[in-house]
Amino acid sequence: MSEIKQPQDRKTKTKAFEFTGADGESYTLPLASTGVEKMSGGDLMDAALAGEVGQVQYLFKVLMATDPEEDALAELRALKQDKMLDVIKAWGEHGDGDGASLGK
Repeated sequence: MSEIKQPQDRKTKTKAFEFTGADGESYTLPLASTGVEKMSGGDLMDAALAGEVGQVQYLFKVLMATDPEEDALAELRALKQDKMLDVIKAWGEHGDGDGASLGK
């Protein structure tokens, strides 16, 4: 009698978020979920009530809660302001690399 194989759970692998630093090298930021887990409902409420500025502030708070590597954070900070905002927004939209952003 042949053995019936059961399909394995199909979990998507989380994909790290990479960005190019001011030095042209590639750096990785932790998955957003590691920071979100440390945030309070008050943090979310403050961000929602503060509009777009609050949302950007929330992204930075979540990023810092992930305890990013020092070199990655330094390179993020070394970017021009508009580029840094592009990276941080893309990181938030990246979520856990599974198509779900921070807001979902």
